[in-house]
Amino acid sequence: MSTWGIHALKVIADEAFDDYNYASVETLDDMRNAWTGRSSQNVILSSLYPDADLCAFLCRSKTPYMIFSESALDSITHLIHQFAKEDIALVRSLSASIACISQMHPHPFLVHLDRSKIGDVRIHRVIAQMCRQLGVSLTPAGMIRCLEQLGMDSTGSTTQTGHIPTLEESAAKISPPCEDQPDKLEGLLTIARHAIEPFDGKILKGQVSSLTWPQESFLLADKGGETAIGAIELVGKARCLVYGPYFHLPAGRWNARFFLDIDENIYGQIFTIEVFSEDILGKIRILPSGTGSFAAETTFRIERPKAPIEIRLFTETGSIEGAIAHWHVELRPIDNEIIAPDDSQFESGSEPDRDAPAMEQEFVNHQN
Repeated sequence: MSTWGIHALKVIADEAFDDYNYASVETLDDMRNAWTGRSSQNVILSSLYPDADLCAFLCRSKTPYMIFSESALDSITHLIHQFAKEDIALVRSLSASIACISQMHPHPFLVHLDRSKIGDVRIHRVIAQMCRQLGVSLTPAGMIRCLEQLGMDSTGSTTQTGHIPTLEESAAKISPPCEDQPDKLEGLLTIARHAIEPFDGKILKGQVSSLTWPQESFLLADKGGETAIGAIELVGKARCLVYGPYFHLPAGRWNARFFLDIDENIYGQIFTIEVFSEDILGKIRILPSGTGSFAAETTFRIERPKAPIEIRLFTETGSIEGAIAHWHVELRPIDNEIIAPDDSQFESGSEPDRDAPAMEQEFVNHQN
């Protein structure tokens, strides 16, 4: 959706202004440099990953902004097709964009164009809304030229709207998929379904109830960063077992609940779990009792969503046997609290180190 949105903005600017400058920015310094280096009074800025300082500045301004978004699964599928590869870096990139853009929610003059809601709308209506937001007017001839550059068939009638493409049809022409496609998409889509789909429709309004970072999004420290699939062996010296997933979260306080299964008694093994993002955000030690499915939890605060989050699972002593399975992390926002980008009422700092009990989970099997 961002590809279509930026292209549409440039098409409108070509018609509305004699000249203009365009820049993609991520930081306040980027924006300052774009402004001081401009050669026109008309400037269009875009950002996929605005950091906290840039969002704080933008939220204090009265400049109109537009946010382009689409469903997480549609976006991941588009990225896979566009780059012809299935790579977890695509999920990380999308989670970063969601977390960063969510900081703009306090701005009073936002127009949110959500592809999942307006995909069937013909683009002349979308362009008209964008022009109103920007405060520009297009002549009828200028509107037709814009529509032609966005995929309208120029041989059609200029008095009928049936030949004007919908947003979906226009987007397919502006950013067609790569011809060479990966054979399997389900693995990455499953991760996206757990980790970022809960944000659909809630980037600017509302809040997720929970999301999950599945084991397959983590990496094995013993095997050079291979994907953590199946049982995770404990045999060997004290060490880091898994780390990752380098996803991002919106600003605010979060509760993290860590789950793992133990099939064999590991005789007093203590695990340490660290939550890291530029600094240690939380650290707990857990001592599972016996075998079964266990969970432990901690809380932490995110103040700079652009920084990726790394969770590390360590053993504190060596093991001669044993393995863990079904490692995953469930995250929930606390008290529906969202920190605005210029919010300074809370002190920064990580959660103190603490020991936490590993709470055995009760499972009930059902038969139909």
